[in-house]
Amino acid sequence: MNLFSKTTLIAGMIATSLLTGCTSDFGSINTDRNNPTEVTSDLLLLPIMRSLIQDQFNYGDGAALAHHLSRTNYNETEQYAFGTNESTWSSYYLQLNNIQEMYNVAERDGQPSSQAIAMIWKAFTISQITDMWGDAPYSEATQGGSNITPAYDTQEDIYTAENGIIDLLKQANELLETNSDVLPSDLVYEGDRLRWRKFANSLRLRYLMRISNRIGETSLDIQSEIAEVMSLPLMESNEDNMLLPFLSGSPNRCPIYDMRSGNFEYTRMSTEMARMWTQYADPRIPVWFAPTTNSELAGTAAYAGVLSACSSTTLTNIGYSQADVSMLGDYYRATSDACSAILMNCSEVKFLQAEAIARGYAQGDAQSLYEEGIQLSMDYYGVSMPDNFLQQEGIAYNDAEALNLIMIQKWMALFMVGYEAWFDFLRTGLPVQDEIIDNRNPTAAGEVPSRFYYPSDEQALNTANYEAAIARHGGTDDINTELWWE
Repeated sequence: MNLFSKTTLIAGMIATSLLTGCTSDFGSINTDRNNPTEVTSDLLLLPIMRSLIQDQFNYGDGAALAHHLSRTNYNETEQYAFGTNESTWSSYYLQLNNIQEMYNVAERDGQPSSQAIAMIWKAFTISQITDMWGDAPYSEATQGGSNITPAYDTQEDIYTAENGIIDLLKQANELLETNSDVLPSDLVYEGDRLRWRKFANSLRLRYLMRISNRIGETSLDIQSEIAEVMSLPLMESNEDNMLLPFLSGSPNRCPIYDMRSGNFEYTRMSTEMARMWTQYADPRIPVWFAPTTNSELAGTAAYAGVLSACSSTTLTNIGYSQADVSMLGDYYRATSDACSAILMNCSEVKFLQAEAIARGYAQGDAQSLYEEGIQLSMDYYGVSMPDNFLQQEGIAYNDAEALNLIMIQKWMALFMVGYEAWFDFLRTGLPVQDEIIDNRNPTAAGEVPSRFYYPSDEQALNTANYEAAIARHGGTDDINTELWWE
């Protein structure tokens, strides 16, 4: 104890003499390089990417609304008894603020490529918000304490105005193309400039096709923009996918791996997905789903689904048996790190291009892109395409059925990728969904809704702007108010 005291005293005296004798170097001597006082853009980028990408691993409402999965309990959203989805709103606005901080830091440090990456994530994040709720705070949304009641921008402006989604992605590609500064380290592309450009352009194509129903109705020349972006670098292989592999340790393991047994057993194959097996023997089905219990006991693996959104009464009436309907497979359950969270895959981009050509928005070979999209998805899941798979009726490409064929296969490729397949259904009505029996839409019986209610905090704390937004929606915060791009 005495030795410690004396040593401390002597050290303190030496330190004092050094500091008093070398005051000009005070700052560098007292800088702890392990605890920086100023954040850098790459330190901000890593948690932004982790949060946004992992949130796209949607085995809940997104997959259920798209009829990828059918939940046999806790399925209110699937039955169209929509709520506010408030936690998602809050999470995305938190990330918008983090992205704005990343942009500000990159601007401060003279890093135009980091600014471009922030623009990409800003465009993606606000797209998720506006496509779930419609009009939303955007241009005033990241001003911090200087504006705690931001105005709501229209969905049209969020997409098409200066510094809107399309413009941000266009600027991002140009910044990445014309600058050569060092990119921030990241979890996916490892600072590869070309892959970041491909991602930005691929997102731009996704969102141009999202709003393509409004061609000729907005100041943005959507069709010309589609043709232009299709001439730029786009995702070409599965190496370009924007995804994060799950890891063996918490908190980065696959969430289905530790899902409570009851919840896991409630998550089943949909009837639409079952048809992809019974009609076409799609080899992705045995990756995503397990054979039914009874079929395994009988020694002949079979896959079967159940109608989406059924109440317990309806399940009883239709003779539902857990042992005769498939659950998710070992790919998601046997190990914690077998699968990845996917935000965007190359297969989707091929289908976007095929659709643009099939609709006459651009030039090219829609059939080749369609078939390449199927192949890329199968390659990603490690399965071989069966002989004559592409020649089957219902899969074989033909001009008369092109859009339906493209959207069915795109739906497959978007399995559990956020809400993307649901947004496609709202935009195109494809692929056609089985009608649900227990439709609980509160204000339009039997109809399919378009959006979530605004969060209650917005009603209470941003009242004037909330009321202005719903006035544009027809005066009521209604889940059946169509989105601008529908």
